[in-house]
Amino acid sequence: MERIKLILHRRNLQVLGLFTIVGAFIMTFCSYTSPAYYFDTSPDNNAFFTVGKAMMHGIVPYKDIFEQKGPFVYFLHGLAYLVSPRSFTLIFLYEIATLVAAMFLVYQIAKVFNTRELPALLTGLLSPALFLYHPYYDYGDTVEFFTLPFLLSLIYLIVLLDRRHLTVSHWWYVAQGALVGVVFLSKYTLLGAWIVFYLVLMGYRLVKRQWRALGQLVGWSALGFAVTTVPWLIYFLATKSLGAFVNVYILFNTKVYLTSSVAFFANLIQSMALVSQFYLSNVLFFVLGVVGTLVVTFWPGVFQHNFTRGLYLLATLGSDMLALYGYQAGAVYQYYELIYFAGFVLPFILGCRLLFRRLSVPAGDDSFVVLAALVISWFLVLGVNNNVTNSKVFPNNEAITEENTSRPQQPAQVDFGNYMRASGLPLTLLNYGSIDMGFYTASGAVPTSYYFQNYNIAQSADPQILRSQVDQIRQHKVEWVVLNTPAGKTVRQWQGGSGRITSGNLNPGTSKLAHVLYRNYVPVGRHTQVFEGVSVTYWLFERK
Repeated sequence: MERIKLILHRRNLQVLGLFTIVGAFIMTFCSYTSPAYYFDTSPDNNAFFTVGKAMMHGIVPYKDIFEQKGPFVYFLHGLAYLVSPRSFTLIFLYEIATLVAAMFLVYQIAKVFNTRELPALLTGLLSPALFLYHPYYDYGDTVEFFTLPFLLSLIYLIVLLDRRHLTVSHWWYVAQGALVGVVFLSKYTLLGAWIVFYLVLMGYRLVKRQWRALGQLVGWSALGFAVTTVPWLIYFLATKSLGAFVNVYILFNTKVYLTSSVAFFANLIQSMALVSQFYLSNVLFFVLGVVGTLVVTFWPGVFQHNFTRGLYLLATLGSDMLALYGYQAGAVYQYYELIYFAGFVLPFILGCRLLFRRLSVPAGDDSFVVLAALVISWFLVLGVNNNVTNSKVFPNNEAITEENTSRPQQPAQVDFGNYMRASGLPLTLLNYGSIDMGFYTASGAVPTSYYFQNYNIAQSADPQILRSQVDQIRQHKVEWVVLNTPAGKTVRQWQGGSGRITSGNLNPGTSKLAHVLYRNYVPVGRHTQVFEGVSVTYWLFERK
């Protein structure tokens, strides 16, 4: 009993407990995976969930079903499916854990720069506004958001290396190697900071002829990397899908999904331009990203050694550069840029340190100061993230229905899902022409076709995707078909736009499909709601 009391009185455990309460409260109103929302309508989240569900049914990603994120993403969502077959309960808990981890790492880094405990705690409490900035944090459940605490752990390691003369426990390198494996098999464009970190640190050890330190760096990091990657290698070999994994996750992503086909140097310049545009798009981003980085890099006392000062600067630049490498300005989704916010943390910590010194924050714990910080943190989050307006706090909001009624409504996904399950007919479904909007999730259907959805690429880049979906309808292989049109347009009228998915996740057109569709299927459901500012009508068709 005494041992339990001692553990509960540990400072870090108490701080974690406080951060967990704060994180759970904030994520309840900010993440669409929260039970406070009618349904998570994010296309990407539901695509991950659908592939994860398929995995749990023995369907092999890349080989039997097409999607281009990494296997760790699908495995996590597969576990979420096992926990709750038609909701994101586990993902919501993981989102809370991600925010708590980010807050705790901010607190730990702040303790290095603050001689007193309370300012570090307050800095951690105020940090959620950095990580939940809308629209960079949009629906939640993105690889970028989940990677933030990983990247913060690398920044923390660089700070410790600076303070400890480049000497840390080997477990730090094991952990970083493991994180590299996770990120590599989730979304490898987010690896920029680690690539630079290892190249620079290995180069330093090599030049200094520190062979033992170099061997430890490489060996322990390789061990961590193997722990998180070898099991997947075994899985792909056992399912004879390694070739499919390489073709889809590596080759398709680099040759088709990336929007630029110019040479390496041109892509690098293009990426630099995108990063610059981001920092110049907002006064806060400029202050934290440009001015703040200059302060961190050159202000005496922040870093004690020039090597670690340069290592930090190059690692953050590497992260920013690779995150959008190969993309053109018009094809960048803003949630891609959430990873940039990790570079705001050190300037934010230094700014808070200066503020708390001027405010003469008490030396010891002060419950009133902590409570005030909690309230201010909540208001800051509300100021940068308005997701709550689409939650159950605002019944029948436009994201749920455009029907003018006081009767409680559900989004199209839930309505259609309930109808399909109640019919007693087979739950075989095709989401035609757009990214998975959650109809597989809400209905419980397991995809039966390789191309279970469409993707954010031009039809000309891979015409096989829609061609395969049309064949599914022509041969009436599925019981149900879901598609969308702009509000006010029928399936026969919607001619589409430029041969690719457009705003509102609208498919490339349905008018050419209409003859085949109506010959084999009959419409049984229609529902209009707003998605990303576009009024969209969803249609449910049942096989004749």
